[in-house]
Amino acid sequence: MIVTTFEHCQRYAAISPKLERAFEWLNSHNLMELPQGRTDIEGDEIYINRASFTSKSRQEARWEIHHHYLDIQMVLAGQEQMDVTPANRTHPVDEYNATTDYQQVDSEPGDSFQTVLMVPGQMTIVFQEDAHRPAIHGDGTTPAAIEKAVVKIKLD
Repeated sequence: MIVTTFEHCQRYAAISPKLERAFEWLNSHNLMELPQGRTDIEGDEIYINRASFTSKSRQEARWEIHHHYLDIQMVLAGQEQMDVTPANRTHPVDEYNATTDYQQVDSEPGDSFQTVLMVPGQMTIVFQEDAHRPAIHGDGTTPAAIEKAVVKIKLD
């Protein structure tokens, strides 16, 4: 997991040429002007999903992992908490969906995790080894409207 800002994201471009291209695209587009749903940047290799939703309680939010894509998660309006823990400390809840590269997982009660407060202007990059639980109430208790964009980058 990497937490950074739009201003400093280029520091991480050396991780992957695709990540570098995604950062360049992000810094040259107004994400609030994107339509809801998927926008292709480089087809299935790099794309962005934009969504509006209401935050959830920690108990309602679900852990997830991805096998082939990393996420660049960005809150555009509002704020949310996202929990992150090593994927190898979770267990599957459902079957892996290869079409969406999504698998719901769960952690054991009492397992530790890190919580990131996501606000506009920052991004959290989660890799395949990072289980993450997004969409949690920003203040921990109050449902709130969230505008969010998630870049998906295929790394294999």
